[in-house]
Amino acid sequence: MSDQVLELATINLAPGSTEQDLLTASDAFQAGFLDGQPGFIRRDMVRKNVGTYLDIILWQSRSHADAVFESAQKSEIVGQYFAHMTFDPENMETGVEHCALLRSFAQT
Repeated sequence: MSDQVLELATINLAPGSTEQDLLTASDAFQAGFLDGQPGFIRRDMVRKNVGTYLDIILWQSRSHADAVFESAQKSEIVGQYFAHMTFDPENMETGVEHCALLRSFAQT
């Protein structure tokens, strides 16, 4: 078993933001912040239903995920991405889960 962790972040689109706004900010977040972060492996964004999304990030470990979360708090580009979401600013981790990756499968 590995120490890899899936971060599952539910995103609710902010009033006035469109899906395209979110995706554009997501691309900037990926290129300008997440790429190159220690422990980052992979990221997927999915639409659950209209106005609700799931950002799925695979980390090498929970400690990597936690460290990047702390540095994200100080990043302007992360703030621009978060501006397209509704959440409780006093509790940034609302809607975020960390799950141990037990097995991973891909078509061979």
